[in-house]
Amino acid sequence: MSDDKQLGNYRFFIEIDGVNVGYFKSMSGLASKQDVIEHRYGGDRSVRRKPGRVSFTNLVLEMGFTTDSTLWDWRLDTVQGKREKRDLSVVILDHDGTEQVRYNVFRGWPVSWEGPSLVAGAGETAVEKIELAVEDVQRA
Repeated sequence: MSDDKQLGNYRFFIEIDGVNVGYFKSMSGLASKQDVIEHRYGGDRSVRRKPGRVSFTNLVLEMGFTTDSTLWDWRLDTVQGKREKRDLSVVILDHDGTEQVRYNVFRGWPVSWEGPSLVAGAGETAVEKIELAVEDVQRA
């Protein structure tokens, strides 16, 4: 019998270059796909298929807006051509806060940033969103 356990989707944080940059409200886009290459040999009546290039979708991170400017600074540096791509990790925790799963994401950079929508008198938390292009994802 396996001791695998199901994990909730509500406790995770992001590390950039090994530094915890915060607990995020949501993250989406942790996905990959592989092209299918079709070909035929000589007089084959059927099409043969083989695996092609792998690509990864962009990660979209949303977090409560704070005075910390780490994500903004990274985006600004990228726009100005000052900074290299960075490695990051998505760390999923169990209900006790113990690390259970880690996805290492390689050579990411911000392709878009969206500041909070502000409404006077509203009671919601302001949220910022950043979208990261990534080149590789590995489960640790």
